[in-house]
Amino acid sequence: MTNVHIITGGSSGIGLECAKRFKDGKVLITGRTEAKLVSACEELKGLGVDALYKTSDISDQASVDELFAYGKSLGDIKTVLNSAGVSGVGASAKKTFEIDLLGTLHLIESAKKNISPGGVLILISSMMGHTVLDNPAYDGLLVEPDAEGAIDKLVEIVEDKSDLAYNFSKKAVQLMVRKYASDFGEVGARIVSISPGIIMTPMARKAAEEHAEKMKAMETVTPIKRLGEPEDIAKAVKFLASDDAYFITGTDLLVDGGLHLKLAELMARA
Repeated sequence: MTNVHIITGGSSGIGLECAKRFKDGKVLITGRTEAKLVSACEELKGLGVDALYKTSDISDQASVDELFAYGKSLGDIKTVLNSAGVSGVGASAKKTFEIDLLGTLHLIESAKKNISPGGVLILISSMMGHTVLDNPAYDGLLVEPDAEGAIDKLVEIVEDKSDLAYNFSKKAVQLMVRKYASDFGEVGARIVSISPGIIMTPMARKAAEEHAEKMKAMETVTPIKRLGEPEDIAKAVKFLASDDAYFITGTDLLVDGGLHLKLAELMARA
């Protein structure tokens, strides 16, 4: 059977860069905007990637189930990468939780039922998730966001601030990876997350233009002495998706040039 690699948010940024690395089967990219998906597929095919697309909304469980059903009709689902989401800029706290948090749970639930033995679900978290400490007051809500009233309670906890909702959602990704590792192991599969630092996607480059001094400060304190590029994450994703990583599950990989070591210092300055 053909290997199928499903990439949410695959029409741009990190998702598209990761899609370019999978040439051993079919790559199914998904997102909410068909025109962007069509353009991305054309680019991928030009690079020798057997790419297809399907519009999907990860905040809707039925839409995610349809995505996996289509993926399974194409072959064995070997890799699922979730790079879809919002940054907390321009979205409400509730919408941020619905997409970044509930969307993650929807993908986990569908992947558990449809991923093939030897497969892996890779979830994009963030170094900002590491700024949220473990706390019994909200950890339960983060791993069960579909419980009645959970999202509304989380909105209250973050005081309706979308940037904090983003951080909490990414913390939840790391918690869910730990929670569901055994479930994925039962079907012979793995679940991991990657926490990028500042990655120079088109969105980040725009931010760099608007806040040049702040971005330069970030670069200066980063131990590697540069900010990240989408290919830095793509290389890590390709490794975690490979059979060489067969003994890695239930954990988060920081890919941030060491910037997380300086976050407390940076946040104190802000």
